[in-house]
Amino acid sequence: MDTSQSLYSTQLSEETRARWQARGYDLELLPPEAILRQFLDAIYQASLLREEGEPIRCRVILAASSDLSALPVQGISQLNTMTFRDRPLLSAHQIRKLAAASGFYRSLLAVEISPEDGELRLWGIINTGTRWVNRVSGSRPDEMPLPARLVVQILGPGHLIVACGDTRVFETFGGVLLTDGFDPFLSRWLPDRFRGVRDTLMSNFETNAESTTTKICESFLKSIAQSVVRRAIGLIRTRGHGGMLTYICDQEDAAVQACRWFRFRVFFQQDEGTRRFRNLIVHLIQRLIAIGQSRGLAVVTWDDYQRVLDAEVQDIDDAMVEFSHVLADFMSVDGALVLDRGFRVIGFGAEILGDSHVSVIHRALDLEANYTVAEPADASGTRHRAAYRLVSGVPDVIALVVSQDGAVRFVANHNQKLTYWPYLP
Repeated sequence: MDTSQSLYSTQLSEETRARWQARGYDLELLPPEAILRQFLDAIYQASLLREEGEPIRCRVILAASSDLSALPVQGISQLNTMTFRDRPLLSAHQIRKLAAASGFYRSLLAVEISPEDGELRLWGIINTGTRWVNRVSGSRPDEMPLPARLVVQILGPGHLIVACGDTRVFETFGGVLLTDGFDPFLSRWLPDRFRGVRDTLMSNFETNAESTTTKICESFLKSIAQSVVRRAIGLIRTRGHGGMLTYICDQEDAAVQACRWFRFRVFFQQDEGTRRFRNLIVHLIQRLIAIGQSRGLAVVTWDDYQRVLDAEVQDIDDAMVEFSHVLADFMSVDGALVLDRGFRVIGFGAEILGDSHVSVIHRALDLEANYTVAEPADASGTRHRAAYRLVSGVPDVIALVVSQDGAVRFVANHNQKLTYWPYLP
């Protein structure tokens, strides 16, 4: 057993126990302190290594094989375990060598406390498929989540997410706990910026739904749109590339207006292909109304949607997931991805035009930015300064900026101030 551990592993262990308990999870699910420190230290040290010139990115679960075999199986399980004949001791070196074989989005490395010698040993690879990303981003759950065991995701050097199964507990980067931030999706100001689009779409359904009294709850459109964006942000963060997403006004000539503010690498012809999100939403709502009517529901809620088992709904869900991946791919190209408020895709790889100088940016100190603190805009990176310049010049634009290190900022004009919110999911 290697007893040489970094001081940081002690701090990480203490933080894990404190936040695990604060979330209401059973502390009995965590190993003894010395084992927990050893586990976290090996993962942290592995995150600092490279394999074939590439940074290490993988997920590691601390769970016995019996924890997986005890899960209920319905049909063909998404969780498939492959057990090693020889079980090596856990070390940063072993994680580095095996990380490429356990793709971040599809698999985990499995570690257990050996019943023979009490050592931490790698015992296999668990294939999860990619639907766990949906659970993390707030989409509909599938039938096979991970068991409530300690999982650590390695996103990059010193960049870790500690989770209980699929549920995030906390995130750390470069030895710093990421606690300074908000989730603007939970605010009032952000959904209000999209209210006109939601109201227009829902009024069209109400006009054309004379044959049924079943309705969709008012918050449904907000929730489904947010899940798409959350997923795209998560994908960009884990890729370590960075990117920018901007929302411009929702008008018929929005694409024409965008050319005044952006120089596009790719500008799309505005046809049905660019309205993919709206078309999926229409089909989803139509199907949910039909299901709700057959079940005698007056209102179909988000919770109802989460529980629906329907092949057509699942197909639409899969298409929504694919749409998130498309957005993330477009964001990965240098420049901005530009959408209108109805999620119509205008273009990507967009250079922000204009040479106006922004000297001050206000950082939100609360979710609604009732309190802010002024900061020098020049202290931010090039991508951030471009977003500040855009939002300053076009006040109704909303920008989401993802740094290469995974930090995310929402930028908007709010209360007559150019403001940013650090995003903490």
